Amino acid sequence: MNNQVSYYNRFGKQFEQSILECPEPAVWTTDYAHKGRVYQEMKVRVAQQQKLITEFFTKEEPVLDIGCGFGRQAFLLAKEGFSVTGTDTSDIFISIAKKLFNKYGYKGRFYCMDMLNGENPGGVFKQLLLLDVLEHIRPFQRRKFLEQIFQLTTPCAKLIVSLPHVKKRLSSQVNNRVRKGITQHFVYFTNREEHPYPIPEKKDIVKLIPALFSIERELTSPDTDYYMLTKI
Repeated sequence: MNNQVSYYNRFGKQFEQSILECPEPAVWTTDYAHKGRVYQEMKVRVAQQQKLITEFFTKEEPVLDIGCGFGRQAFLLAKEGFSVTGTDTSDIFISIAKKLFNKYGYKGRFYCMDMLNGENPGGVFKQLLLLDVLEHIRPFQRRKFLEQIFQLTTPCAKLIVSLPHVKKRLSSQVNNRVRKGITQHFVYFTNREEHPYPIPEKKDIVKLIPALFSIERELTSPDTDYYMLTKI
């Protein structure tokens, strides 16, 4: 994700006020005002994530939200009574998350850091989120990224991973191949596009997790794939 920091910092600066003023920050989107397509998709995705968190996590244990962005899911966790720590490589997003929590009087810890550089928030966690993050990591760094996460976990820790679903239709397959063959190799794209890298599919996840995590459960929706992983 470190190669896309400039993209997200620009995004955060542009929409910070809109996010902070949104009555539903957890489902804020650029088309929130007229409840457009992106908003409708986000609303469904966040609801799916909440359902999985309720099923697999407990409020008795703190949650580490890796790649928390501006605090979308962290906001809901705090609202529901979870103790939450969020990390992200974008200092603008972390700043927004802190302001959002201050506005609503929620407690949470947020750190701007890059785990690929060996940084960590301190301590170990039994419950971790990696929501729509892994696809922003360069493919050759993804195993190392998961190894860094592994170091932050307690025995039998649970990690919920979500990824955009690569549909079987030709356009989706071609887009992912273009990411693999072209866009991931050029700074021009990695600094300007939200998804310049190929999106991992199940076969990729299976190759990434040996000796780290096992797949406890997986779910697929029209737009998102979910993997509930348990530390080995």
